[in-house]
Amino acid sequence: MRSLGPDGIWLELGGGGGGGCKRKAPVHEDLCRPQDRDLQDLERSLTSLWLHYNKGYDYPVVVFHEGLSTKARQRIIAASENRVWLALVPRFKEVPPEWAEVSRQRASEFAVGYRAMTRWRSGPVFLEPALAGFDYAMTLDTDSYFPGPLGEDPFEALRAQGLTAMFPHLGRESASVVVNFMHYFLLYCRLHKMDPRRTRMLAALVEKNYKWYQQCLMLDIEILRLDWFRGSVYQDFFRYMDSVGGFWIHRWGNNPVRTFAVTLLLEDKDVRTAFLPYAHQDFCSCGAGRACQWSSEKEEYTCDQTLEPPVVEMEELAEGLLDLQPWRGSARQLSRQSQQLDVIRFASGQA
Repeated sequence: MRSLGPDGIWLELGGGGGGGCKRKAPVHEDLCRPQDRDLQDLERSLTSLWLHYNKGYDYPVVVFHEGLSTKARQRIIAASENRVWLALVPRFKEVPPEWAEVSRQRASEFAVGYRAMTRWRSGPVFLEPALAGFDYAMTLDTDSYFPGPLGEDPFEALRAQGLTAMFPHLGRESASVVVNFMHYFLLYCRLHKMDPRRTRMLAALVEKNYKWYQQCLMLDIEILRLDWFRGSVYQDFFRYMDSVGGFWIHRWGNNPVRTFAVTLLLEDKDVRTAFLPYAHQDFCSCGAGRACQWSSEKEEYTCDQTLEPPVVEMEELAEGLLDLQPWRGSARQLSRQSQQLDVIRFASGQA
């Protein structure tokens, strides 16, 4: 532990099927009964976490799970020099009686356990006893990893700026898993007499006609100040969204819940996007202005380690969300389109 306050990484080894395991680290890892591929992903993640970041800090890594064999536990512990805490979450898949039948009927694509996991990650995870002693936490999915060294501690960057949250990965959610989400969000705003476009972040998400193009915080990684997410304001929003059954009926995920809670209930100054070496599935960043390299042999991304490790660069969340809007010809979009055209010209031999 560091004198500035307890931090940790949590990972979730689990998910109940339908989408793979998740992992977080105060560092913390997420819930599932892992298959061998899940354990391989977790081993890579823990290795890169130690090598590229945690060997300089020795933060504890909390691995949430719903049951692990002795062999799986041994593999997780032996994968790295991280201090790993294994935290059992035995009842997270209990479905409220009013949603039990409909959740089973609609579980063909996403299992009931997966729906339970996304609900748990949306709110109850912050109240888990295993996290009670931490002030800050970083979340990682099981298949998240650091492709190169971090030149700055993200916890220190969060603290130094007085932020509540940083999100290094933004994207768009499938429309099929946010059915009716916006309707209930707007109703929440009406009930609480809140402007649904009150922050720059929200205005980048919600159009003037209340259309939303599914831009989201991608929560395979997040760096958070935990007291706010444990608090009554955030938990009230979660309980409201939970009460309408969207997790069980429509497979709402933690991505849209966190996205709209943060952008509605915090101020623009409290949240940032962050650029640091990080990879997850098809997404990779080596920090602002640095290119990722794909290794077909290892089937993973790497960063150029001849360069100095980058510090954590930040940007207002609204800017990143605006990048995910449809084409409007803004100066920022024009700049990015120009960069893309340069790549196209080069590939076609025109430049």
